[in-house]
Amino acid sequence: MRLAELPSHILHSRMRWAFRRFPEFRRFVLGALEPVYRVGLFPFRRAQGRGVPTEDEALVRRTDRYNEAAERYFADYAEPEFLLNKPFSDTALFAKHLIDVGVLVDGARLRPGDTVVEMGAGSCWLSHLLNRFGCRTIAIDVSSTALDLGKQLFERDPRTNWALDPQFVAYDGHSIPLGDAVCDRVIFSDSFHHIPNQRRVLEEVYRLLRPDGSVAMSEPGRGHASAPNSVAESEQTNVLENELVLADLTTLAEAVGFRSVSVLAASATVRHEVPARDLGRFMGGQGFVRYWKALCASLDRHHYILIYKGRSQPTTERPGELVPQIEILRPRGHVTVSIKDRTPVTVRVANLGDTEWLNRGVGESKAGWTRLGVHLYEAGAPPHVVDFDWCRAPLGRDVGPGDSATVRLDLPPFGRAGVYVLLFDLVIEGAMWFADHGTSPSELRVTAV
Repeated sequence: MRLAELPSHILHSRMRWAFRRFPEFRRFVLGALEPVYRVGLFPFRRAQGRGVPTEDEALVRRTDRYNEAAERYFADYAEPEFLLNKPFSDTALFAKHLIDVGVLVDGARLRPGDTVVEMGAGSCWLSHLLNRFGCRTIAIDVSSTALDLGKQLFERDPRTNWALDPQFVAYDGHSIPLGDAVCDRVIFSDSFHHIPNQRRVLEEVYRLLRPDGSVAMSEPGRGHASAPNSVAESEQTNVLENELVLADLTTLAEAVGFRSVSVLAASATVRHEVPARDLGRFMGGQGFVRYWKALCASLDRHHYILIYKGRSQPTTERPGELVPQIEILRPRGHVTVSIKDRTPVTVRVANLGDTEWLNRGVGESKAGWTRLGVHLYEAGAPPHVVDFDWCRAPLGRDVGPGDSATVRLDLPPFGRAGVYVLLFDLVIEGAMWFADHGTSPSELRVTAV
């Protein structure tokens, strides 16, 4: 029977098997189909100009006036308890606030121990969440009243981690009174579009960041400044509602010295509910156009932006997507070995994710140190753990996305007879096994005699 004559469910099953077994074949097929996708999605394409690294000089001249308006906004706020209880008090946007925070934390690859500057912190509720996460926070705002509210928020919560020395820093809208290279990440949460002198602020942020630091923003997109609620807010409070033009921001950030700017294709508002029985068909393309249209519209309305001072490539020091393919080359199948001898094994590991796997050497920092590890089980139903951390082997070199390495290791003697199951997985030492992220280890069955 020819391939074209196979029933569709059998064809799909064989294609899925081939994609799993041969990632190179999958990449080839998807690459060959890309021109088709691009033609089909052409109606969604929007041309973007190069952008200009200049500011509206009229806005820049009014910087101090806008800063005074921001202070009055918080000083005259009728319900300070609403601000102190954000994001929980903002019931209409509660879910969006939580999603925004999750996207920023994940996109910026934040980790406990990082020093994080929040620009335009307002009542500091985001800084407080990051304090609870284990970050040292520096909340910065032009409004001293807002920062006083933030201090109250920290003081009210008995779980605030004061050992992290949270700071609340007022600035004049021009120069931030902190030293150079004092933080790992800077976050703007719905605040950058309120800034009139964006170049000056980006220059200050660049100065505050360490060499491998980055900026994460959650900001409204196209049409925000002219929206009726934005116009009304600006007229009532005199707070600036600026239009954030992504191309201009990108060019301005590069002119300041940042290496690159990215946008995360994520949305807090697009929900595409699919009947459970139709999920497979949706994953195969059914209903995709409606979902894609909603996603593109959302990406236009709101941006999650990452601005990198250093490399944007994630590494296992701050991992992104961890997708390994682990193939045992020798021996294969169910093998029999002596209980007294070491067993040589050759394994090929391929990096199908976006994260560079770091192979640390003597004298190097061990952060992100990645090795091949083996879990040892006695065969049974279910298998019984003998030694979860049985042995390790170095990768030999850093393994970047799309790259692979061949790892050779000698398994220790088993010591006693039995049937064993060996699971091979990659591990970031002191942090996580790759299987913790949903990937599957590779299995070798051994009879020791």
